[in-house]
Amino acid sequence: MIGDLFRVLGALPLVEWRRRRLSLHHAVARARAQSVRRGRSAVERARLQRVIGAVDARMPGGANCVRRALLEMSLDAGAAGERLFAGLKSGGGPRSGHAWLESHSVSESYDAVITV
Repeated sequence: MIGDLFRVLGALPLVEWRRRRLSLHHAVARARAQSVRRGRSAVERARLQRVIGAVDARMPGGANCVRRALLEMSLDAGAAGERLFAGLKSGGGPRSGHAWLESHSVSESYDAVITV
């Protein structure tokens, strides 16, 4: 758990820079290209997701689904191999979209979904 925390904190500055400065397509490509090559078991990956969620929730400006997905892709080979979905609702506005990896379940429906 402590190791995952340090890995998340170490990856966070570059992931955040990419999230803010690059297109979604380019940020995902970089996360995949520089992903850790080691896969994780289901238990290890769930633990990583919990650590990412805890760190993300404490970020200035609040939690961000794209940040969480990019961090997971950067730190887990299995996540890096998955498609990223970006769902958008018509009308736009704050919090009108969501990004998730294909292994994550999403119950909400969106007017448009982009796959990267």
